[in-house]
Amino acid sequence: MEFTRRLGRLGGHRDFRRLMIVRLAGQSGDGTAQVGMASYLLFDPQSQTSAWAVAGVLALTMLPYSLFGPFVSVLLDRFWRQRISVLVDLTRTACSLVLAAMIASHLTGGGASVVLAVLLLVMLSLNRFTLAGLQAGLAGTVDESEYLEASSIMPMIGPLAALFGGAAAGVIRLVLGGPLGTDAANGLIFVLAALLFIGAAGAAGRIPRDALGPEDGAERTTVGDVAHGLATGLRHLSARRPARLALLSEAVVRIGYGFLMAFVIVVHRHRFAGEGRLGTAIAGAGGWFAVSGVGFVLSGVVSVPIADRIGVRRCIGAMLLVMALSQATVGAVMAVPALLVNSFLIGLAGQSLKVQVDTVVQAHVDDDHRGRVFTLYDVLYNVSTVLGAVIAASVLPADAASTSAMIGMGAGYLLAAAGFLAASRGPGDAVFNRGTRAGGAEDEQPSAGARA
Repeated sequence: MEFTRRLGRLGGHRDFRRLMIVRLAGQSGDGTAQVGMASYLLFDPQSQTSAWAVAGVLALTMLPYSLFGPFVSVLLDRFWRQRISVLVDLTRTACSLVLAAMIASHLTGGGASVVLAVLLLVMLSLNRFTLAGLQAGLAGTVDESEYLEASSIMPMIGPLAALFGGAAAGVIRLVLGGPLGTDAANGLIFVLAALLFIGAAGAAGRIPRDALGPEDGAERTTVGDVAHGLATGLRHLSARRPARLALLSEAVVRIGYGFLMAFVIVVHRHRFAGEGRLGTAIAGAGGWFAVSGVGFVLSGVVSVPIADRIGVRRCIGAMLLVMALSQATVGAVMAVPALLVNSFLIGLAGQSLKVQVDTVVQAHVDDDHRGRVFTLYDVLYNVSTVLGAVIAASVLPADAASTSAMIGMGAGYLLAAAGFLAASRGPGDAVFNRGTRAGGAEDEQPSAGARA
């Protein structure tokens, strides 16, 4: 009921409603395309899936944006973010349709494989870019006292939409892969992604041009000022201790999730399903990500009441502790039911933590820097995820089953919780509650403790 009331209050803002539709359509397309990519690259009958292969796919799709993201982030603070969203989704539509045609026509070898890799890279990199712009523009669609509530709804909407898109893609692959063939089924997945992306572009076109910012008079930079802009964004973060500490906690969560992504795909392919049982491997890994996605979705229901009761700072620490306990217990049991329980708890706690992190960054970063800071946020998100997969590839056995590695992850979360709570004690709970109903809307600037 509380979630329904929150959604009803936020739904009173017309631009927030429209932004929510953009996120629903766009991230449904993202989920569809990501499953299509995994089906094509990791679950092809001829592929030999390993943790290094998963890390390679993540590096291919995430690191290029991490390198170029800071250089394009100034665009989010220079041009209308609504226009950028429309253009990005139209570009992703075109990429998806070309991918569909090439894969369905078996144009996947030789030079065509390079074209496919570039298209996948562009499409999935644009995903992070447009999310950074939409997140930066979120503050313009709600009141300042509603940052926490809005930040809790959007991370719920996004995973729910991605879960829907991914599930639809999985059904296409499993049901039609046999009758039509693997390539034809994968091509249909990318057609569906294109339809969802064109829907997102249409929804974004209904948002007023200036609704998502940047504000008139905000600091504007040119592409030639990128290096200076990046340094400015980093200095802006360094002067805002709550945002900096919150982002570091999110980096720990993403390292753990990248580790688990590699673990889950490999353990289902080589231990639980066995060689030759590709459909079972796809269903098993897909089930893990689906249950984790349910946890992501429910984070929007539980994160705000918890933060209202104990505060944002303590909520971040508590979520790290939940992840530590889950990973070191049920997450260390090499059995499908136990791993599903862990996937739900990791998804729920990890996304609940992200709600708090998004709120802290929204509340402690000025609007004329939000585009750059949220792009830096995404760079950290991407690099941390890939780093987690690389660590997994370095320490896991061939079938990925390792109880000691899972317990070690739990210990890492525990150390992160202790470190965050100790480092954030100085600024205090009141500073971290800025931008929430508990903190009030009257504080326009961070306190001296927040800038320490």
